[in-house]
Amino acid sequence: MNRVVETICAIANNGLGRSGTILIGVADKPADVLRIKQLDDIEPYPVGKRSVVGIQREARALGESPEEYFARWKEVIRSSGLSRPLRDSVLANISYADYFGYGVVVIKVPSQRDVSLVGEKIFIRTGDETTQVTEASRMLEIGKRFQGVV
Repeated sequence: MNRVVETICAIANNGLGRSGTILIGVADKPADVLRIKQLDDIEPYPVGKRSVVGIQREARALGESPEEYFARWKEVIRSSGLSRPLRDSVLANISYADYFGYGVVVIKVPSQRDVSLVGEKIFIRTGDETTQVTEASRMLEIGKRFQGVV
């Protein structure tokens, strides 16, 4: 769940006018799909290059209802170190979709006006990876994304 929080931050740091969405319950790697099929004895629902595996199986493994599992995600975000404007806008835009009975948590990351943090750390997306920015010069470049310079 911490990786998802870092990814929320990274998406927000794409710059002005940039937003994104994270889907919990959708697998994009064939190896993950195969492992989930074996562990949870489910048949994923293919959608393009991805497969919907749902959150129902995770909720069941934790002894929770889908509603309780969804509430768990909201609490993780609420208690995370995300910058307040980002945290509040994500909490206002998180939802649950009962996609063909599989259940998917949809986390929308609205465009932000400033650089976002998790605690004191800055994250960015590089392709499909989330990475922490540690160099001061790179941090300044990220800040310029919100000034319309880069």
